[in-house]
Amino acid sequence: MPSQPIIFLDTETGGQNPAIHSLLTIGLVTLQDGEPTRPLHLPLRHETYNVRPEAMAVNGIDLQAHHAQAQDAEAVAQAIRDYAVEVGRVMLGGHNFGFDLAFLRPLLPDLGKVFRHGYTDTKLAAQFLIHAGVLPKSVGTPLDQLAKYFGIEYAAHDALEDARTTAQVYVKLMELVRKADEQ
Repeated sequence: MPSQPIIFLDTETGGQNPAIHSLLTIGLVTLQDGEPTRPLHLPLRHETYNVRPEAMAVNGIDLQAHHAQAQDAEAVAQAIRDYAVEVGRVMLGGHNFGFDLAFLRPLLPDLGKVFRHGYTDTKLAAQFLIHAGVLPKSVGTPLDQLAKYFGIEYAAHDALEDARTTAQVYVKLMELVRKADEQ
């Protein structure tokens, strides 16, 4: 396992368009020595929520309960900065991570100062390993399919659970690469 920690992050949102839909929750874990540690779940409060019913059906967030426990944008952004500073300026990781980054960048405009440039994406890594013949084509690249293939327990569409599962899938993908390299 890499000695450098990686912070895995996931978001739950009110839709697919970061210019329109609300960022609702952020989940973070730190992958250190092959184990996801330091779980942090951050619900984000908005004055008004722009959400699609389809998105809310997927993420299962009750907006009233969410609003009661959520923090404003600056508090959430500062919590992410504080979380990151505890491990240093490390790389971020996620699954289909471009989606999450599109919602995260407006919240954290100093993203490049908080985290290293570049990131790891388990969906892209899995696609590469499928094309390379290291991972069977039948597995697919959705997080739930990868988790099932690797025997990882997973309850989808909770930002913290998704971040934790993504970190565990990353570990398993790295193990596959090592085994392939040894052959």
